[in-house]
Amino acid sequence: MIAKSNAAVRRQIKKSTADGVSRKILRALFAFSAEQPRHTAESLSAHLGTPLSSTYRYIGILRDANIVDEDGRGTYMLTPRVISLAQAARAGTDLASIARPHMQRIAAELGETVILLRRSGDRAVCIERAESSSRIRLSFDLGTALPLHRGAGPKLLLANESPTEIEQTLDEVARRDPDFSTKNTSFMRELKTIRARGWSESRAEITSDVYAVAAGIVNNAGLVAAISFVTPAFRTPKTRESILREQLTSAATAISRDLVSISI
Repeated sequence: MIAKSNAAVRRQIKKSTADGVSRKILRALFAFSAEQPRHTAESLSAHLGTPLSSTYRYIGILRDANIVDEDGRGTYMLTPRVISLAQAARAGTDLASIARPHMQRIAAELGETVILLRRSGDRAVCIERAESSSRIRLSFDLGTALPLHRGAGPKLLLANESPTEIEQTLDEVARRDPDFSTKNTSFMRELKTIRARGWSESRAEITSDVYAVAAGIVNNAGLVAAISFVTPAFRTPKTRESILREQLTSAATAISRDLVSISI
């Protein structure tokens, strides 16, 4: 009986260890972004909070899968294989195909870029876009990953997570940026406001001189994505901010309705 109990404990320890390694490998993968497309083993080690020896092991697993490669100078980057994974994710995402015509319509009507964001790990990822026809416009690449605590769309996604998930995310942000801990209380108040009103906005939080507003897309389970206008601040006075918000909220409602209807 004791032997069986010990075997069960060993299996549980082995499973927990494997789960922990899997999570670290995924976190290593998500560390690569448009803002930081290259990493050294040292920078990944700092990002993960793991010893350098363990980090090299995670890098080796990603290299064996042909997801990460090394440039010969000790710097690592994602391989083109990730592009096919992103395309597969997009092709299999009904949400993107449902949202696309609504996004194209309001982008054409208002002349501003519209993006669709979903949460993936500790990032908000652009899964669809409709670009502005204006000569001066902002462009987002599909697959662009943004931090959850900055920008209209990411903040909206974070605000609708559980209190425990929000706390864990912000603890991780504070670990990477100690100065953020002084803003934690005011940021929590902002998230509470965003969740209550159903939309979010930001000014120069990711890119200087950019205004963004986001509205939530929901299904029967709750908020699943955020649709967002991103526009140069110089052509967005307060009156236009209001117009963008109203159009975006209306589009989000229509997308949500279509999304729910195909799920019934």
